[in-house]
Amino acid sequence: MQRLLFPFWLIVTFLVCFTPSKAQFNKAYFFYKGEELISRGNYADAIPILNTLLNVDSTIHEAWFLRGVARYYQNDLVGAGNDFSKCLNINPLFSQAYQYNAMVLQQLGKSVESIECIQKAIELRPASAQYLFTYGVILFQQEQYHDALYAFNQVLKIDDRIPDAWVNRGTTRLMLSDSSGALTDYTAAINLNPFNANPYLRRGALYAQQSNYPLALQDLNQAIGIDSTLTQAYFTRALVYYYQKHYSQALSDLNKVLQLEHRNTLALFNRAIISYEVGNPESAIDDLTRLSSIIPTNVLVHYYLASIRYELGYLPMALENINKAIAVFPEFANAYRLRAEIKTKKGDLKGAESDIAQGNRLAQAYSNRAINDIASVFDSTGKLKRLLSLDEELDITSSISMEQLRTRILTIVYPIITLKVDKIENAKPRNWQSSNLRQILATHSCRGYSLFFEYDTINQHSQLETIATDSLSGICKAIAHLQGNYYTAAMKEFSETLKADSSNTLYRLAEVLAKIKMTQFVENVKNKSLQSGNSNISQKTIDNKPFITAGNDLKTIALDNDFEGIVPYNIGVMFMHTENNDLAIEWFSKAISINPLLHGAWYNRGLLYLINNETVKGCADLRKAVNIGNNQASEVVARFCKK
Repeated sequence: MQRLLFPFWLIVTFLVCFTPSKAQFNKAYFFYKGEELISRGNYADAIPILNTLLNVDSTIHEAWFLRGVARYYQNDLVGAGNDFSKCLNINPLFSQAYQYNAMVLQQLGKSVESIECIQKAIELRPASAQYLFTYGVILFQQEQYHDALYAFNQVLKIDDRIPDAWVNRGTTRLMLSDSSGALTDYTAAINLNPFNANPYLRRGALYAQQSNYPLALQDLNQAIGIDSTLTQAYFTRALVYYYQKHYSQALSDLNKVLQLEHRNTLALFNRAIISYEVGNPESAIDDLTRLSSIIPTNVLVHYYLASIRYELGYLPMALENINKAIAVFPEFANAYRLRAEIKTKKGDLKGAESDIAQGNRLAQAYSNRAINDIASVFDSTGKLKRLLSLDEELDITSSISMEQLRTRILTIVYPIITLKVDKIENAKPRNWQSSNLRQILATHSCRGYSLFFEYDTINQHSQLETIATDSLSGICKAIAHLQGNYYTAAMKEFSETLKADSSNTLYRLAEVLAKIKMTQFVENVKNKSLQSGNSNISQKTIDNKPFITAGNDLKTIALDNDFEGIVPYNIGVMFMHTENNDLAIEWFSKAISINPLLHGAWYNRGLLYLINNETVKGCADLRKAVNIGNNQASEVVARFCKK
């Protein structure tokens, strides 16, 4: 997103009404001189000029505004905010001060106040494309992508000749998984201004993400031709060349990035990987050594250095590197195993034996842990991992935890939404269910109990009461049996209910959900039995066929009734169980488009984006899940996303 929304001289217009000038002081000269210096970008020179003016007359609100603008572009956000506030105290109808103050407040982390400010500017000038544009940028920065999209739509309705509006709407659409819409918008921006490198870069990066490498290269070449200092374009083009196995060209582009930004850690990391792969381990060592001084807390940098040096026979240096890796992350099981190999080569058999035992203990301990320890061990072969993209972090979190997220995804997935029965006073409405849906459920009388949708076991409002099924009938009785784990009785009751009304989509959905519950119960019993019979078994055995069948049945139901996104959400969960992540993302996206309040859909899609290495989109989804009530997401955000 663009920080500078429009050139200053396009957005700042003044009707300056001065009080009668004091003797021998030309206030107009100082005002216009300050304005001229700001329009030319000479902010440091403008401030003393405006200081002189304000010392003589502190009632000129436009002068406070101008000095605030100069301070803003010098990154003096607190000073800028004070000046904008003083301007508004004098003239509370000065809309541009609200706009700039909104940008200041957003960068200071005051999200609510920022929104209030820009909304005030829009109230004063509702047809201003500039203010709506700023509103869209702020909403985007706050990860309110649906609202940001609406704001950019309004901008383009007012004036469709603003290239940045097309670019930013395209980026917003991309965050909402609308890749085709993003491509259309980037193309529109290019058509409006074919001499701006930014939309070529963004469209090229999107083509690269879609593995459309010829078009990606065409756009990235164009971006570099327009701006030869654009490091992001060189970096992205290096990734494309790498994926096409053009390693020398990839290295050349990474070299260019490092000429422009010699401390670019992602470029150093990726160059080390490629150098290692093409048989130049010494160059890989050089880059990893530089990285170890820039980011000494990165465990994998030390680990990879140790691994390569061990392969080359540099045992003392390899031992030093692996010791650093263990110091950074003492629960790194494979680091102890590598150190054992190094010690064996050096003849320290007793030390090697101790390290092997410690590594095995950590690995075994992890295998018995659940959600809170998904990053306690990293299963690495000792070889360098894949390239990292621009939106990824090169730190201890991304180095270790991401791999464990991939292997342990099913232990932290948000569960299916199922039907439940409980006392009416316990069945409190959830914000992701409309009153209309609750009314539909209320038509099924459960005689003192209430029928409601709920996530299977996460954040359950209360422990479900034991229900006397004798007083119930139909679907209520079937679900009560299901909650008591009386599966045979439950399925018999579902069968009878469907015989009476086979076209009822709620009955059909309830039966499918019951079959999923049965499958999960059987799998849990089976795996607990395996664990108790053999303590060395750490991997669950899962039969995917019932989940595939359930997914197909749910897709049929969705054609008739999606139950406000609940059915597409459950289909997504089924695809996660069968490890078909792309289709899971597709169905979670459908659920979100139908019902944006389904926090489980944002959470699960966020997890999948993370393991697909789409960190920005993943963290955005997870933060959205936190904002709308998903408590589990906050732990994943803290572990994987930038603060």
